[in-house]
Amino acid sequence: MRYLPSSSIAPHNFKLAARSCAFWLLLLCKGAYAADARDTVNHELVLQQIREKARSHFSQLRNYTCRVVVDRLTRRAGTNRLEHQDRVEFEAAFVGNRELFSRVGETQFEERQIGSMVPGGMISNNAFGSYDDAALSGDAAQFQYRGICNKNGHKTLRYDFRVPQEKSQFLAEHNTRGAIVGYKGSIWVDIETLDLVRLDWKTEHIPAFVEISSIEKAMHYNKVHIGNSDFLLPAYSELSAYGEQGDYSLNIVTLKACREFTGESKISYDSPPRQ
Repeated sequence: MRYLPSSSIAPHNFKLAARSCAFWLLLLCKGAYAADARDTVNHELVLQQIREKARSHFSQLRNYTCRVVVDRLTRRAGTNRLEHQDRVEFEAAFVGNRELFSRVGETQFEERQIGSMVPGGMISNNAFGSYDDAALSGDAAQFQYRGICNKNGHKTLRYDFRVPQEKSQFLAEHNTRGAIVGYKGSIWVDIETLDLVRLDWKTEHIPAFVEISSIEKAMHYNKVHIGNSDFLLPAYSELSAYGEQGDYSLNIVTLKACREFTGESKISYDSPPRQ
């Protein structure tokens, strides 16, 4: 199973991570749907500022490369046991508008299918959150302010968003069968800095022939010290998918060893034949 627009986690955290990812849509901010009487902020203007910051962030992604660590877990239909399938690691760099990959230890980044680098199972590109930033900075998403709440240790503003299928670039694919689908979710930004704190989304209707009933993602943003500066990255994220037959897959993704992209790295734009 593949989703395409994708520091170690201890085993005892897997069950907790799966639960939080599966039920993120039920996590509502207290008072999110009732405006505070003292809240006189122009939230359309604030949203414009958030989107401008997302555009700036997206433009800086090409300066960095990170090692991507993915713990993959699965639960078979009819069981309650979440099993650790494997751990895969690779290097990712964002160059121009492309996310390029290399195997750990290689110095050459290539534009190739991420699925060609790892064993069978659910895998994703979008390690840097560039696809999600594009939804924020572009004109595809529709936003609605929902309120003030605490999220991941921050006092935040919450906005819900929706990207309809006709404006989406999200490809849900399984065994060569895929479809462009719409999705909806929420963003939480720090109330003072307007930095992203968390971004969640869930797909809307996926055609039955794809054999995936839904895909969800939760991205947790942190400042990462790279070189002489701090940069906002989705240092930890969860991607989950539910199959039509009741099977469940969960990827727990962390970024580590992030560094500035240098001219010493080689880049290749020759794509291998599609597998």
